[in-house]
Amino acid sequence: MTRGRPQRGAERGSGFQEAINHTNEAYEKLGRACITRKAIPGKYVVPTNIRRRGLVVPLSSALAHLKTGDAMPATALRQALAAGPEGDPRAFVPESRGEPDYGGVIAPTGRGIFYDAKTTKRDLLDFDNLHPHQVTFLERMAACGAVSGFLVEFASRRSVFFVPIQVVALFRLACRRKSIPYRFCAEHLERIQAGRGLVIYDYLSAVESQERLHGADYAQLASQASRALAATRR
Repeated sequence: MTRGRPQRGAERGSGFQEAINHTNEAYEKLGRACITRKAIPGKYVVPTNIRRRGLVVPLSSALAHLKTGDAMPATALRQALAAGPEGDPRAFVPESRGEPDYGGVIAPTGRGIFYDAKTTKRDLLDFDNLHPHQVTFLERMAACGAVSGFLVEFASRRSVFFVPIQVVALFRLACRRKSIPYRFCAEHLERIQAGRGLVIYDYLSAVESQERLHGADYAQLASQASRALAATRR
């Protein structure tokens, strides 16, 4: 991977997921795909030791101009709550996370794509960091023909790969393997390059190259992974 563009995104303090968000926005503007980050379902709750109905919003200069019936901007509401004597007592409680971080369709075919973004400082993708329900979801999507997997940043190597769920499933089934090593990704997968403009990680091009080489079902790559696993047991 070239080091210029991805590092530029990191210097903005955007982080890996923010760089992906910029990439997806650029993909949509270019007409290559429409991929969005999933919102985390959940709800706000008020601690039981706070007895009150609703939220008391202190009157501030930012809200003084509002009249009865006017809509209150979300930003102004958050600022007003934070300025209150007790602050905002609510706590956000996440609920089910059955779907991965990102999902959408690839143009022009409308083929589905689903993936979760992972960053690791180690030279392996540890299965302890993969949520079982997300793995199951990705396997279901792949069975229907969608692109499914994990977009993995190996931070110490400054490298990013799209790891298909088919390979993850194969390694997980191997009783002696609890991770996918960086070496396997470097030898068998397409290293994601920097794109143009805001396409910081051009992962769609990498997916296309991988599928041309290994097939859309990654059956050939799965065979290579089987041989690699067999070699580790000798």
